[in-house]
Amino acid sequence: MKAKGSQGFTLIEVIASFTILAMTFMVILEILSNSSRNTIKSSEQTKLALLAQSKMDEVGIIIPVEEGSESGSFDDDISWQIDIMPYEASYDGDVEMDFVPVELFKVQLVIAWVDGLGKNREAVFTTLKAMTPDFERGPGG
Repeated sequence: MKAKGSQGFTLIEVIASFTILAMTFMVILEILSNSSRNTIKSSEQTKLALLAQSKMDEVGIIIPVEEGSESGSFDDDISWQIDIMPYEASYDGDVEMDFVPVELFKVQLVIAWVDGLGKNREAVFTTLKAMTPDFERGPGG
C-alpha cells in the first residue's frame, strides 16, 4: 500500500499567498487613489479653463479693450485679474506706413485659487486683441 501524501497547505504557503494578495491589493488601491486624484485635478483644470475662456470672451464686450487693469472674483475661492496693455509687434517689411490699420493689445488674465491641499495656485492666460484705431480722436488719443 502507498503512504498517503500530505494534503492541504503548509503555514508558510498560506502566509506567502496572503502576502502576495495583500501586496496586489495595495497596488490596486494605489492605482485607484491616483486615478481619483487625477480625475479631481482634471475637473479643477477644466473648470478653470472654462472660467478663463468666459472672462477672456468678455474683453471687448463688457471689458473695454484699452490700457488698464480690472479684477474680481468668480466665487469666494477663485479670483481673477486682467491687465490690458498696448503691444508693439515687430515689422520686418520694407513698406513705410503713416498709419497703423490696427492696434494690438496684450490681454493677460491671472486666475488665483486655493487647491484641495490648501496651496495658493495661479494660472496665467495671455492673448492679443486687435482693435481698429479711432482716427477721430487724433494722434495720441
